Amino acid sequence: MMEELKASGSPVWRFVLERAVHEFNNRVGGILSVSEAHLSRRIDNRELRESLHLIRDGAQAASEFVVTIAELLTAEEGEPEMTRLSDLRGNLLPKLRLFLPSRIQISAPPCSGDAVIRVNANQLLFNLLTLLEHELSEEPPPSFLFELVLKVEGPIGWLIYHSTGGNAGAAQAGFCETVFSRMRPSLSGLDIQEKPSELEVAMGFPVVKDRVGSKARKTQDC
Repeated sequence: MMEELKASGSPVWRFVLERAVHEFNNRVGGILSVSEAHLSRRIDNRELRESLHLIRDGAQAASEFVVTIAELLTAEEGEPEMTRLSDLRGNLLPKLRLFLPSRIQISAPPCSGDAVIRVNANQLLFNLLTLLEHELSEEPPPSFLFELVLKVEGPIGWLIYHSTGGNAGAAQAGFCETVFSRMRPSLSGLDIQEKPSELEVAMGFPVVKDRVGSKARKTQDC
C-alpha cells in the first residue's frame, strides 16, 4: 500500500482523510436516517424522545463534519495547502470533540517506552497529520505498531503515544529526536512529560507509565 501511495504522489494525510470521510459518511448517514425515522412517529416516552433528539443532533453535527472534510479534500491543489489545513483545524476542532478520544494505529521504527506530549489544541490535528505523512511516507518499512491517542479538553490537547513490541533496548531517544526535530516547526512549545499530572488524571486522561526517563526531556530542544 505504501509503495502505491508513493507512486501516486498522494500525501498520506490525504489518503487517511479520504478513507475517514468515506467511513464517517456511511456510518453517520445510517444513524441520521434511523433517528429521524423514529422521531417522525409519535413517542410518548419523554426520555426516549429526548435521547433520540440528542442522537439525531449528534449525527447531524457529524454529517457537517464529513461535508467540511470533503469540501477541503476537493479544493484545488497548490500553495494554499497549509492554509487549507489551517481551515481544517478551525472548522473541525469544535466538531472533533464529539468523536474524541479516537485511536489511530500507525507503524513506526523500533521504539520502547511511553510519553505524554502536550500541544495547543489548535495545532493538534495538523501535528497528527504531519506525523502521519512524515513517518509513513518517508521512513523504511516499520517493525511494529505505534498507537496515538488524541484527546482535546478546553484549550489544551494531549497527543499520547504508546509503543509496543520491539526490543526493550531500542534507541528511544534517537527515535524521539527524529520525530520531534522534523515536527519542530509545528510543535513549537512542545512539552514532553515523564508522567501525567494530577489534573490530567482527574480529567480522565489515560495514565501513561513513565518508561522514557530523563532522556526524553532532551527531545524538547530537538
